[in-house]
Amino acid sequence: MVVAQEKMEWQQAVEYAPQVRKASRPQGRKRYAYKKSLVMLVLFTGIAALIVGQTINLMVVKGAQIRSLEQEIAVLEANNALLQVEADQLLSVARIESAALARGMENPAGTVYVAGVFPAVKNQTGAPPQSPAPTAEGDTSTLKKISQIFTSFFASTQR
Repeated sequence: MVVAQEKMEWQQAVEYAPQVRKASRPQGRKRYAYKKSLVMLVLFTGIAALIVGQTINLMVVKGAQIRSLEQEIAVLEANNALLQVEADQLLSVARIESAALARGMENPAGTVYVAGVFPAVKNQTGAPPQSPAPTAEGDTSTLKKISQIFTSFFASTQR
């Protein structure tokens, strides 16, 4: 492939165009931008200082409230412990026994045992209660035996 060359003449006069300087900002505008940035910096710093100050103040106030509540809790726990001691003293067997003796009650003469099965209550006429007719299984049914075992178990655990 053949390409034709372009003919250039080097003897043409070169025209120099004067260089145009970019217009610089006037000095007053530069000072305005500096003042504006300085005002913005002071404004942001002031806002940040207010936020930090409020946060510190809030932390101090809440800390004082927490300390006063902790002291109040300690006082209430001490009062609760004193009330518990007083309740234990009032519920003690020795105090109840002495109060009963002071009101005219007497100590039992011997040791009292409680049986697992309680006897039937007599009717008002004093006649012995009538026993039910024996069943084909004998004197006691299985359900009755189970109930006796069940009641004797709980009677023994309450002693």
